[in-house]
Amino acid sequence: MTQRWLLVTAGVLFIAGAVSASSQSEKPAVDPGDQQAALMLAKLACSQKITSGLVTKDFDQIHRGANELSSICNATAWAAHKDPVYAHHRTELRKQAQKLAKMAQERNLDGATYSYMHSLNTCINCHEYCRDVLSIIDDSKVNLKVVPIPSN
Repeated sequence: MTQRWLLVTAGVLFIAGAVSASSQSEKPAVDPGDQQAALMLAKLACSQKITSGLVTKDFDQIHRGANELSSICNATAWAAHKDPVYAHHRTELRKQAQKLAKMAQERNLDGATYSYMHSLNTCINCHEYCRDVLSIIDDSKVNLKVVPIPSN
């Protein structure tokens, strides 16, 4: 009986590993040289973590997502564009991430929600500015759902 249990367990683990490996290969490839796109996707992942924490009232998850977002905001590779309005958006998102982490630490759901909504507004405004004002990206070359900014 024990051998049968071990065989079943090993089979399940093997299948799970195979499924995981195949799902990893199905993910869209991001050009490893495109650090901006990677940062944008990482910020999106943080945002999803924060959203999940907010709806489940998981302050630890909100705090982790906000801290990760703050770390990304401090990344020097993200500061590639010298435009002052773009720099303002970068600074504002950094401040909102720090405030969000503080609200999560204080277990203030309303404050965390407000900070998160403000950070989303900052993201949307920044993307709108980069797309419509700076015109720094050629739409024909974009194959990501998250538009990396700045691209050049």
